[in-house]
Amino acid sequence: MVILPLVTSILMGAVFFFSVKKFILNPDAEITEINEMNESLHQIQTIIEDTDANLLSDSIETQQRLMNQLSDLDFYICGIQAGKVLFTSLDKKEQSELSDYIVRENLYTANQTLWVKDDNFFLLWRRLQTNTMPITLIAMGDTDENYLSGAGNTAAFITVSFVIITAIIFIVILISLHLANKLLKKVMIPLNALCDGAQRIRDGNYEQDILCQNTEELEKVCDTFNKMQHQLKENLKKNELYERDRNEMLAGISHDLRSPLTSIKSYVKGLQDDIAKTPDKQKAYLDIVYRKACRIEELINSLFLFSKLKTGKFPFDYKSVTVQNFIVTLLDSMECDFKKNNAVLILKSTCTNQKVFIDGAQMTRAITNILDNSLKYNRDKQVHITVTLSEQNGRIIIRIQDDGAGVTNEQLLRLFDSFYRGDESRNNATEGSGLGLAIAKNIVTANNGNIYAESNRGLTIIIELPVEKEEHQ
Repeated sequence: MVILPLVTSILMGAVFFFSVKKFILNPDAEITEINEMNESLHQIQTIIEDTDANLLSDSIETQQRLMNQLSDLDFYICGIQAGKVLFTSLDKKEQSELSDYIVRENLYTANQTLWVKDDNFFLLWRRLQTNTMPITLIAMGDTDENYLSGAGNTAAFITVSFVIITAIIFIVILISLHLANKLLKKVMIPLNALCDGAQRIRDGNYEQDILCQNTEELEKVCDTFNKMQHQLKENLKKNELYERDRNEMLAGISHDLRSPLTSIKSYVKGLQDDIAKTPDKQKAYLDIVYRKACRIEELINSLFLFSKLKTGKFPFDYKSVTVQNFIVTLLDSMECDFKKNNAVLILKSTCTNQKVFIDGAQMTRAITNILDNSLKYNRDKQVHITVTLSEQNGRIIIRIQDDGAGVTNEQLLRLFDSFYRGDESRNNATEGSGLGLAIAKNIVTANNGNIYAESNRGLTIIIELPVEKEEHQ
């Protein structure tokens, strides 16, 4: 970053050196200037020769005309007669510079011309003979130093070259420092931020994103890093959730299997020990054993179904279904359960011909699990269950509301978690396995729907399903 600009500056200096050397030390420049000045002298001499010398002594008009003609050639003139200035176009400063020359008597012969080149100007002497006293004319013109000569020119050239090359190097260093500073801001700072971010992730901190502003080169890298961090954070949350579900599932399975197995063992032992001696008592024992075995079978089936739903390997059979007819048929099939549990069912519907594209059998299982929950958790009183069907923004809304005790806000957050039951101790075996609502959620989600709960004067489960699109009809 520094060497390249320096090499460039050296090359620029070399080009400058040869260019200026050719221009300053070029002898042709001096010859050209001399030729130009000779032409000017010839013009001045012609003007003077065409001027009547006798009129210069007395005619102001003649004097002024001569001064104007020389002024057009960028020359000034001074006329001296008898040692005194007769007329002049020089100012006081220029007269002071010429004072040494004015007092000189360099020309003693009339009508002779003399050129003198000073460091700062050119001089032309011309002595004119008149009827009275001679007039000496001194014309002055500024020199145009387009060239240098000898050692002085070379010294000046070296000095100028040194100053300019030094300036180039200084500018290059400033530019290099500026580029280094920009590089630091654009590259090093984001790289340090990436290193810090990696350190934070190693320490388990996934909260702080890396800011990478005005750095196009590393913007994609920082953005990818932030996305990676977010994904790691999500995966960590999922793993924590899976771990919690796994532990709860193991605890739930252990408890829910242990209870019926213990009962089965106890009643079978009673039969073996001939405790149930009468046929009626033996039949009662066997009925209990059968119900407990069915409970175990039901739990195993639920576990199997939940496992297949979780892994996405469940074979759904989607069909077009008129939603109102579907709900009416489902509720009719549960009429006995409602009567058995002293429940009052109310159906409200504003949907007539709306259809949904679902797996009817599995959606029946999901809604049945929700209704069973309302019946199980409200056996101590008569419960009113209201099922409402409506359409909103291209979605069918199924609201299943009961007037039971409801749940707490903490329970509401975990209502659809697997093996979660409101009874944390799981002492009430009649409350089920805790898989019903978890299975319902997976089924609804697999049918492109959404499910959530509200708790206000009872518990309300809301299912949203998209209205069937035309291509499915």
